[in-house]
Amino acid sequence: MAKIIRKVIFLALIAFVAVILYVYDATEIPTEDVLLTNEIGQSQVTQCITQTTKAPLDRHGKLDITTWNLYKQQSDGWEQTLTQLIERTDLLLLQEAQLTQELKSVLEEQQLYMLLARAFNFSSEAVGVMNLSRDKALSSCVFRKAEPYINFPKSMLVSYYLLSDASQLLVVNIHSINFTFGIDEYLAQLSVVKQAMQDHQGPIIFAGDMNTWSEQRSMAIAELVKGAGLIEAVPKHDSRTAFFGHHLDHIYYRNLELIKAESIITTSSDHNPLKAYFRLEKQYPDKLQSLK
Repeated sequence: MAKIIRKVIFLALIAFVAVILYVYDATEIPTEDVLLTNEIGQSQVTQCITQTTKAPLDRHGKLDITTWNLYKQQSDGWEQTLTQLIERTDLLLLQEAQLTQELKSVLEEQQLYMLLARAFNFSSEAVGVMNLSRDKALSSCVFRKAEPYINFPKSMLVSYYLLSDASQLLVVNIHSINFTFGIDEYLAQLSVVKQAMQDHQGPIIFAGDMNTWSEQRSMAIAELVKGAGLIEAVPKHDSRTAFFGHHLDHIYYRNLELIKAESIITTSSDHNPLKAYFRLEKQYPDKLQSLK
């Protein structure tokens, strides 16, 4: 019996090593930060874009935001879940989105505008955080941070969207680095977020898979959002994915009115989507003038 157990363990180790070698062999880590859109292909290298749009992100003052780690579309049923989220969301923030032909087909069918911050390529397909909306962002930039030990980068999008009250919404879609001892590298990735939020005078959404699986990481995020005047949108019935008793996915906001938040249970990823329903705050003439 002991020999059988040892043999099973040995075969399992071989299989594990084979998977790791396959992943590394199939992965290409670009040297430059690359932002992809429906109009910009992988052959073009650009970190930031600026665009012109007259269409506001919100619908007459209503603004629904969803964040979801798509788990590189590895689980069955992701297309149905994604389509359902698209139908009920003004801005969908994805992490671990892999630009497969199947995902491209969903985006084309739904006529969505895409922003993808490429972290790396897997099997020649870009993987990273992705923003999906009906209209273009005014501007957007991609930033990456490599995991200290495995060297696979995580990406982040910092984008600005036009709202119907003429203000601009700053949206940060982040997939935080995971494999660290201590939080120095974690804080280094957040430094870009901190600067962007300090410089912005209007409403803010800060959301994504923040990998807040420890008390230290949770405290780092809490300190960051407190300094920027952000509030967390917490579901009443909270089914967000958790690790070591800490929720990983978050939506923080500022200068918006929260109607409600909900977490949606699904088997089509290892993360449950998190959604928040907002209304734009009423703007008074002096406040509107300060935003121009």
